[in-house]
Amino acid sequence: MFRSLLVDNWMRFLFNPALGALGGLAGWAMFAVVGSMTDLGERAALATAFGFMGLCVGFSCNMLKGIQDGAGAMRVIGTSALSGVVGAIGGVIAALLFSLLAGVVGLRADSFIGPLLCYLFVGTIIGLSSRMTSFDKFMGLAAVGGLLGGLIAGILLAALDALSQGDTWMAALLVPMSLGFGIGVTTYSFPAFVSGGSLRVLTGQFKGQTKEIENDEITIGNNKRELQWVLPKWEGIQDPHAKVEVTKQGKGYKHSIRNASTKTVVVVRDGKKTRVKPKQAIELQDGDTLVFATGKNYCKVRYNQRTAKE
Repeated sequence: MFRSLLVDNWMRFLFNPALGALGGLAGWAMFAVVGSMTDLGERAALATAFGFMGLCVGFSCNMLKGIQDGAGAMRVIGTSALSGVVGAIGGVIAALLFSLLAGVVGLRADSFIGPLLCYLFVGTIIGLSSRMTSFDKFMGLAAVGGLLGGLIAGILLAALDALSQGDTWMAALLVPMSLGFGIGVTTYSFPAFVSGGSLRVLTGQFKGQTKEIENDEITIGNNKRELQWVLPKWEGIQDPHAKVEVTKQGKGYKHSIRNASTKTVVVVRDGKKTRVKPKQAIELQDGDTLVFATGKNYCKVRYNQRTAKE
């Protein structure tokens, strides 16, 4: 039920930006707690603040995808924690590099350009690190999202400073949240629109749920610990059951379905059924319906193509 709420409605595109915003807020809160307990210098405070924001934004922006795909709790937490650590390291390094650069060129912390450049720099690094564990074509998009989030955060802070609100609770809430929001938009919402294709469940408990096809092959089965897309075992899904293979072709990608089980995989195209034998693969076309297993227990999935081949 919880997984269905996260994937089967139009608001799913807002969840990751919201998680990113909450991650930025959580990171700022952790910094505030540590800062109140420790006397940090200016450079250490900057590194600590962006390190915590990188940790929390990286963690939060990588949770949703694992939950939507049906991964187990430990796998979701482990993958998110790895991304969070990468984000924390990126935030610390970016803050220290900016601090050194600011010392060389004489940027003042209370000027407009100083904080703006800091947020742009740190936002880009954290955005890049938020997808660094996957090393896919959307890493650049995530970096742009971090840049966008940093731009919004820097401008917002400058506007609040102009209104004499830069040191208030309002800035502490809105600035880190805007940074995380920009990164969250690009780690899930944008890739969902520009991916090479998608799979949408047509029957059973997970009806309406969608899996975006990005760069790598997708293994479909019922094992939450290992597979990229988990479907119900009680609907005839084996472990593993099938693989969607991705091959670069021309300006886009072509996708094939491979039967990885002893059960039936059927491709329905224009009313004609093609049975895919075990270990055999067939290239997919836009609008194909995939049927995993047969008889009373089965699962139907619709394939949609969103990439050019030539």
